[in-house]
Amino acid sequence: MCEVRRSSSSHSIKMMELPKVEVNLQFTAVRLLKESSRVKVFSARRLKSNSKVALKHVQKEATKKKDFLSEFHYNNLLCSHQNILTCFNEPFETDSSFVLTQELAPYGDLSKFVKKGGIGEIRGKRVARQVAQALEFMHEKDLVHRDVCTENIFVFDRELSLVKLGDFSKTQQEGALVKKLKVGSPWAPPKVSVAVYNEGYHVHSSQDAWQLGILIFVCLTGSYPWSSADITDRHYNSWVAWLKRKTTKMPPRFRCFTPRLLRLLRRLLEPKPEKRTSVKEVYKYLSDPWLLDEIDSLRIKANNKLPKIMSDSTKSLFTRLERKLIDLVRSQLRQPDPQPEIVNKKHVHFSFDTELANDADDATP
Repeated sequence: MCEVRRSSSSHSIKMMELPKVEVNLQFTAVRLLKESSRVKVFSARRLKSNSKVALKHVQKEATKKKDFLSEFHYNNLLCSHQNILTCFNEPFETDSSFVLTQELAPYGDLSKFVKKGGIGEIRGKRVARQVAQALEFMHEKDLVHRDVCTENIFVFDRELSLVKLGDFSKTQQEGALVKKLKVGSPWAPPKVSVAVYNEGYHVHSSQDAWQLGILIFVCLTGSYPWSSADITDRHYNSWVAWLKRKTTKMPPRFRCFTPRLLRLLRRLLEPKPEKRTSVKEVYKYLSDPWLLDEIDSLRIKANNKLPKIMSDSTKSLFTRLERKLIDLVRSQLRQPDPQPEIVNKKHVHFSFDTELANDADDATP
C-alpha cells in the first residue's frame, strides 16, 4: 500500500512508489464499462470481500505519474462529501496503467440519462443542487474541478436523488497556471474558449460556475446552448447580445425557460469571470419554476413569429384574443370532469406557426 504525503496546505503530494498488482489475482468479474483514448473503467469484485468497485485504468503512455497521483490525492481528499465519488486508498499500477479503486455507481454517469428533451425540471433541480454542493465544498478548499459535465456526474438513484461528482484529473488549486490542451468544448467558459492551444491561463472557481450553468441547460433541454463560447458561434453571440441588452430578442434556445431561471443563467453564464456569480447562487432559485408550461411556451414562440409589418394596434388585438383563448383553455384544464375534446392538450391548436425557424441543429450531448 502506498502512503500519500500531504503538505500542510493539502495542495501538493510527493512522488511515491505504487504497488504493482495483477488485477486477476485480486479482483473477479472484471467487466469493461467505458473507455477513451487514455482511460478505461471496469467494474469488478474484490476477491477477499466480494464487494463491488470501479477500477479506473489510466494509460501510462498518455499520463505522467505525477498527474495520476494528483488525481488520486484530490479525489481521496474530497470524497468525505456525500456528493463526491469515493476513492479508496488503494491506488496501484499494472504494466500498462495506473489504477484508481473507486466506488461503483450502479446507474453509470448522467450522460446516459440526458436525452433529447432533457431530464425534466424536478430531476434537473436535484442534479443542480447536488453538484453545486460538491463544487461549493471544493471551492471552500481553494480547489477548482475544471471538468464539470454529464460524463463526470455519477448516478446512484434512478430518480437522481443521489448523484456524485467524479474525475478529478483536471482539478487544480485556485490561481494555478495551466495550459489549454483541449479545443472546441461546449462546456468551456469564454476565457478558455478563446485561448489558443497550449496557451496558459489562471484557474478560477468562476470556471466551475460557468460549467454548472451549462449543465443546468443540458439537463433541462438535452442539448447544448452553443458549440463554443466565442465570437465564431452565432448562438453564443445571440446570447451575449441579449445579455448586454443590445437586442430584446431572446435567443431561441432559451425561450422555454422562466424569467427566474433566465435570471440565474444570466449570472452563471456571464462572459466576464469577475462578474460571474458563485455556484451557491443556485440555491436561491430551487423553489422557483424553471420551465414554462406548454401553453406559455407556445405563446412566446408565436409572439416571436408575428409579422414585422403588423401594426401595433393589430398586434395588441391579436395578443388580447390570444390571452382570452389561453385563459379559456386553462380554465377547462382545471375542471374536475372535463370533456376530452376540449381539454386534451393534443386537441389545442393555434392558427399560427409555432415552430422556431432554423433551430433544428441542436447537438445532443
